[in-house]
Amino acid sequence: MTPSNGYTSYINNHYEGMDPNTLILMLYRGALKNIRLAKEGVEENNIQKRGENISKVIAIISELNSSLASDMKDESTEFLRGLYSSMLLELPKVSLNNDPSILDLTETYLLRLTEIWETSVMGKTSAQAAPAEPQAQAPPPPPMQRDQGYEAPSPPRPVHGYGGGAGGYGGAPTGRRSFTV
Repeated sequence: MTPSNGYTSYINNHYEGMDPNTLILMLYRGALKNIRLAKEGVEENNIQKRGENISKVIAIISELNSSLASDMKDESTEFLRGLYSSMLLELPKVSLNNDPSILDLTETYLLRLTEIWETSVMGKTSAQAAPAEPQAQAPPPPPMQRDQGYEAPSPPRPVHGYGGGAGGYGGAPTGRRSFTV
């Protein structure tokens, strides 16, 4: 067995059988880490660092979007699909204009979704749900117009669609989950 095959086997076995809720939390945290690195790339004018990390964020958000249960057509699931789709449309623009404001807005939304996921789905308290890396509290992003791809979130409402059944993340029947956006 070559070292790369051993590593691949380790990674596959490490995540196989893991709780889908934990995997989604890991995706959110990975996206946030890569957004921070992409912002560093913008600040340092490091095209490679910026591009590689934006690509990773796009891949993670694509995975989150595809993990939504395809049979769920309720308003909350459609909201998440729209939010993920907007992020996927906006993130490539960072490479064109080197503007970190799109990364800031994406980070704000992902931080909120991570918090919701930790507290409402995984049942952690606010103290337990603190991010792995301490960070300064960013001011809220300026409202964006609808034609810019993002829409400010509406009042909280339950979100269904993660986990279980056909189209759910991981394919393991974990039941229907709800949380508030």
